[in-house]
Amino acid sequence: MGVKDEEKKGIQSIESGFSIVKAVSLADEPLTITELSKLCDMPKSQIYRYLISLCRIGFLEKGPDLRYSLGNELTSIGLHAMKKVDIRVKALPYIKKLNELLDETVALAIWIEKEGPIFITWEESRKPININVRIGSVVPLATSATGNVFAAFYPPEKTKELIDRELRNNHMERSALDSLLSTVKKDQYAYTESHLPGITAISAPVFDQKKDLVAALSIIGLSGVLDSSKNSIATTQLLKTAEELSSKLGYLYL
Repeated sequence: MGVKDEEKKGIQSIESGFSIVKAVSLADEPLTITELSKLCDMPKSQIYRYLISLCRIGFLEKGPDLRYSLGNELTSIGLHAMKKVDIRVKALPYIKKLNELLDETVALAIWIEKEGPIFITWEESRKPININVRIGSVVPLATSATGNVFAAFYPPEKTKELIDRELRNNHMERSALDSLLSTVKKDQYAYTESHLPGITAISAPVFDQKKDLVAALSIIGLSGVLDSSKNSIATTQLLKTAEELSSKLGYLYL
């Protein structure tokens, strides 16, 4: 067998594994093993072994309903590939400046289709006790400050399914969320002191030249230390920085 034949042969198991991951990524919702078996034209007994390995390495996740979705490790790999994305590069000086000014953890989140808001970069506080942000972590739309910004300013057709799911899972009333988002739109920022115990977060929208929401800039600190009130230094500096970054991206404040 020649070199060209060897190159053409490849590793079939890798190609089969990728076909499973691709099927999950293209689906509108998590898939069962039966659905994956049909989509990938593979017997259940065979696809089950792939699923075990793909979940073990974090490429897929198996939910309590026995359905499979993309895993955190795969999301993290995708985010590493996005490190040179324009928004991150342009935002980094503003993130560093805000971090140095307030000595609080500052993070930037963008929207990932079918996932929601995901943190892509952050600068930690230099305080003895600070808040770490996991790159690639997904935040909820209904109960987090960052999520509230996307729920308020991102196109409803993009957020509705995720919001509806969260409302059902958390037994929340839509009217209560709508009232909260109305305030977020009016004040141009969101805050929460209840998403994670002992942690306060403040978040503001970042817009581009098309007036589209492209990111949420957030400050995260300890409750009782980080002041989330509208006229606090942290909130005013966050809003100022988010506006400066938006202007850098071409957004015009009238």
